[in-house]
Amino acid sequence: MTDFLRLQKRYMVESFAELDLSVQLAHALASIPREGMTMRALADELACDASNATGLADRLEERGLIERRVCQDDRRVKRVFLTVAGRRMQDKIQMRFLTPPAAIAALSPADQRALREILERALAFADAERVDPGA
Repeated sequence: MTDFLRLQKRYMVESFAELDLSVQLAHALASIPREGMTMRALADELACDASNATGLADRLEERGLIERRVCQDDRRVKRVFLTVAGRRMQDKIQMRFLTPPAAIAALSPADQRALREILERALAFADAERVDPGA
């Protein structure tokens, strides 16, 4: 699994470089829902320090892909929203996430289905463990 993920990281780096994005910028942009989110939620989603999320948001904002706004309910809180250009880029990122890498595409349809089903079950277990670590 580690070897496969390591190879896929190289594929993702190259794929996002074609969009002039780092993997981290692509992940941040892909994480922002259409209704926006707080900077704290973005940091949590990226599993990084708030200062790292701020640096990513700075770069995305400089490129015109997101905008930050003060939250109406609490002026101390900033929310990030996708711009029109950001939504277009997010769609391109999503297409790259949905395009299977060659190693997966080379599997038979039956093997692809089996792999998907196994990974869905593993993800369900991981989500349940995250919600209830003592389970």
